[in-house]
Amino acid sequence: MSDWRMVGVMSTTLTISDDLALALETRRQQAGMPSLDAAAEVLLADALAGQDAHADGLGLSDEELRALIEDGEASGPPEAWDGQATRKAIRLRFAASRAG
Repeated sequence: MSDWRMVGVMSTTLTISDDLALALETRRQQAGMPSLDAAAEVLLADALAGQDAHADGLGLSDEELRALIEDGEASGPPEAWDGQATRKAIRLRFAASRAG
């Protein structure tokens, strides 16, 4: 985790759910950070740095990507998409990747 003492001075208000605020407060206490704002900044910075580090994400060659696209196109029409279920799955995968 980043060093909370290196936070900047720009200020923005962010609204989050009560569940997320509770989880953030728990992390803040565990890390001994002075404020919820400091904890949020550190965790957001770490998450963004992790995304930047894995920007290309797949690590596939152009040929491998083309083959995957062709397979997708050949598989027929798409199935119905459930945005809420997809978001939940993504959040669970992200949490698992951050935990281990």
